[in-house]
Amino acid sequence: MLPARRRIAVILACLLVLTVHPAPACCPAWRPGQPVRIANQQILVVWDPATRIEHFIREAKFAAVPGARQEGFGFLVPSPTVPEIAAADGAVFDQLNDRIKPRIVEVTRWKNHYSLLEALFARESKTVASRAPDAAPPPRAAVEVMKTARVGGYDVVVLKAADPAALTEWLADNGYDSRPELAEWSRPYVEKGWMITAFKYATDATTIDVSAVRLTFETDAPLFPYRVPTDQINPDAPRRNVLRAFVVGPGRAAGTLGDGTEARPWETGRLVYSHPLEVNASFLGGVLPEGTAGGATNAWLTAFEDSTWPSGTDDLTFAFDPAGDQFQRVEKRYTDRDWILPLDAIALAGLGLFLAVRRRTSP
Repeated sequence: MLPARRRIAVILACLLVLTVHPAPACCPAWRPGQPVRIANQQILVVWDPATRIEHFIREAKFAAVPGARQEGFGFLVPSPTVPEIAAADGAVFDQLNDRIKPRIVEVTRWKNHYSLLEALFARESKTVASRAPDAAPPPRAAVEVMKTARVGGYDVVVLKAADPAALTEWLADNGYDSRPELAEWSRPYVEKGWMITAFKYATDATTIDVSAVRLTFETDAPLFPYRVPTDQINPDAPRRNVLRAFVVGPGRAAGTLGDGTEARPWETGRLVYSHPLEVNASFLGGVLPEGTAGGATNAWLTAFEDSTWPSGTDDLTFAFDPAGDQFQRVEKRYTDRDWILPLDAIALAGLGLFLAVRRRTSP
């Protein structure tokens, strides 16, 4: 029989093997040959149902090919009626993003340890954030210039065209982009008699920061021109960009792509926030026309994020539900703490007690 000390060592080693757990294993426009891609974009739609007026504020970034000159680069915005155009204070998006931050909930998680030695090597605590769209060109008269302006350093022109080819010819003759994909992109707007507002500026920077601009126009339903030219859609490209859409209107907003029998919910627009606004929300004052109320008694702010854009072949319209549920993301921050039940130490103490009693009772 093994001596008492060796028997104790063997038993203790077995207990350690049994109780120690393994640690876990660790729509832009550019000149030919000067391509530009849509990067991150933020938009704000403010809708007044009484006047049927939409204020559309847009802030975007475009990624240029390094070293390429971007003369004539700009962007096109369709609208149902002739818009009023003005510069906007892009700081509104900082305030909007601050409003929609997740609500933080602190949660303590207890981790059980059944070995004293394991607990000695475990970290006492850690914090982890969970997350929760060709004919021969017609004469120039087929394009009517509705308005020109200089806004925030941009040359802006509002156009109404008889057909897409006429539009692209006018753009080419006036120093704007005129690639075939734009003709196809503009076709549904031209056929409906919509306006096309063209913005143009020059830069040689590799990232083009578009200052925030506001278009105010009449429309039967609040909208965002979600549709982009087909050369901007690449389903195989990594998704690094985000479209963030803020919508202010009489209730919780919901988006719909397309219209008529083709209409479908905007499933890629993930809801991140929806709450009533205070009356005359002051933070909207820097982007709305003077004298326009920043919010009404029933106005809500709803925010969406879409990490699949640009990918749309239909435009986006919004509807509102005054009785909708409020929503805010919840971010749980976990603090891990250890609860120790040292079975190895208990077993060792028990063995020692057993041996001590046995020794005393031995003759």
